[in-house]
Amino acid sequence: MKPTHKNILVERLTREQLGKIVLPESVVDEWFRGKVIRVGPRVEEDIKEGDIVIFPPPHPSQGSEYPTIGDEGYTIISENMVLAIEE
Repeated sequence: MKPTHKNILVERLTREQLGKIVLPESVVDEWFRGKVIRVGPRVEEDIKEGDIVIFPPPHPSQGSEYPTIGDEGYTIISENMVLAIEE
């Protein structure tokens, strides 16, 4: 699957997949993290496949989760939703 325009196909990561400090479930993490799988043709060059990006949770009107594509847990977000790239 290839996203169009300025969209990014992201695999949502769980706390365990992040591999750094594991926070207890009682700690609320407001931001979502995902691994960039594919980028659309007009995405800025600073976001590349394989990057770990941080993006906000969906708006309350969308529910508590982004829609997923297939069993892999992929979702499509817009480039302007990326707040940071983890190094």
